[in-house]
Amino acid sequence: MGAVPPSLPQTFGPRPTPSSAAPADRSVPERQPRALPGPGVCCGSEIDYLGVYSSDGKFRTAAQTNRNNARSMASSSNLSQNWSRPSDVPGFINLHPRERVEENYEPPARAVRPVKGQSLLASLRDNIVTLVYGRERILLAPHHVTVDSRGRILIVDPDIREVHVLGGDQPFRIDGGPHRRLHLPNGIAVDAADNIYIADSERGLVLVYDPDGRFLRYIGKRGDESLFHYPTAIAIDRASGRLFLLDTPRHLLYVLDLEGNILKQVGRPRPNAIGRANAEVIPMDLDYPTEMAIGNNELVVVDSANSRIHVMDLQCKPVAQFRIPALPGPPVIDEVGLGVDLTGNIYVSTREDSHVRIYGRDGSLLGSFGRSGAEVGEFGSPAGLWIDGKNRLYVADTNNSRVQVFQLSDDFAVGRNPGSSSSE
Repeated sequence: MGAVPPSLPQTFGPRPTPSSAAPADRSVPERQPRALPGPGVCCGSEIDYLGVYSSDGKFRTAAQTNRNNARSMASSSNLSQNWSRPSDVPGFINLHPRERVEENYEPPARAVRPVKGQSLLASLRDNIVTLVYGRERILLAPHHVTVDSRGRILIVDPDIREVHVLGGDQPFRIDGGPHRRLHLPNGIAVDAADNIYIADSERGLVLVYDPDGRFLRYIGKRGDESLFHYPTAIAIDRASGRLFLLDTPRHLLYVLDLEGNILKQVGRPRPNAIGRANAEVIPMDLDYPTEMAIGNNELVVVDSANSRIHVMDLQCKPVAQFRIPALPGPPVIDEVGLGVDLTGNIYVSTREDSHVRIYGRDGSLLGSFGRSGAEVGEFGSPAGLWIDGKNRLYVADTNNSRVQVFQLSDDFAVGRNPGSSSSE
């Protein structure tokens, strides 16, 4: 889709001065990072390219991607300001999008559509035009990504205020925007029953939907008020049924049960912070935390303003922390994507340089891959990551309007010291 000016990220306050930022842990020995093969090879024996969810919502394998030039799939020089359709295709033609629409209106609002049929000739016309131009694009600027137990991929597309659920027999999208329950989707997670949890940053709520996209309930709604100020990332420990939520401008990490009861507050609680009176409070120096991931029975948080990664156990007790390269300017939501593989290695994507860096739990840089571009293994400002139970890495390739999928090999995921002969 080319470079798209996003409605997110949203900037917050100024970064701390160097004296206020946490110092690097000097006890960790510096290691020489392993240079992974470039995207032309993508990516040797350590990271294998599996395929891509293209802007039309279809998953294409590595072989299919090679047959169809990756750059032409990602670019959109023939699209008008109506991003989803080529400029020379009239609006009355149905380009057959791959997903049904869950309208998601807030009562009493509802959709009003004229009832009309379609002639056989019109259907034939639409089928021919779709064959020539392809299906209507459904992905604009994917951000957060997750995968449920059915193998479906859930993609947050905040610029068009939609959440896509692709894969399976009936892909669909949950619409957001005016008069709908969902206003501005941000973080996303699924529980053990594949119910869908979406952080709505604009409303200050978490919205819960069943696996088919039907609305179930709100989390954080207290009468006409919202419990959270600007929720960003969320994560669910499916084994314990705990929901973790970052309220970024309040510098807080909340731990809740799946009904929305607050169990813990982690960070720098303020006197007027809303919460449950008997919730446990855990002090921690969080400064605009913007991203979070669960893996290897640990919780990892990006402490954005301090350019720092916190590693905790699932009770929110600190395990480790380390610095990551500082980003220029004030803290920005969705500037960094985060994932944790099956053995605890930490993957960080940055929108500024379109790289994915891999760290050990002690902060040692194990390797990196990617660069700016639209070919296989190249990224356009990747805003989100996810690693599933089969060690597959999903990269929300934001400005290329797609999600690339890679297989992480056991040889890399074991977290060996890349400087030793046993890891080569």
